[in-house]
Amino acid sequence: IAGRYLERVTRELIQLRTLIDTAASGNLDMVREIEVLTHRMHGSGAMLQFNEISGFAGELERMSAGFLASGKVDAPSMVAVFEQLQAAIAAACAARVSADADPARTFR
Repeated sequence: IAGRYLERVTRELIQLRTLIDTAASGNLDMVREIEVLTHRMHGSGAMLQFNEISGFAGELERMSAGFLASGKVDAPSMVAVFEQLQAAIAAACAARVSADADPARTFR
């Protein structure tokens, strides 16, 4: 399950970046989509104990909710958290590969 989650969120990063770029113009429909996508990443990541991924996705989810409430989008802030999320996913994928290569290690 953990491997499938990492594969899914890796693919979703491309979609998320496109949504953020589109939302930068103030497109609140895209912000709603960001909120839905990051909500799923946040919850699934927490269930699978990918705490760093879950935390950054949750931060993007909360930012999106705030932008929807205010009607204003702070794209640079979203990009900064997106980059942290991207790094967290890359680190989790690397740890997964490392754990798969060494059966003596356990992976969470």
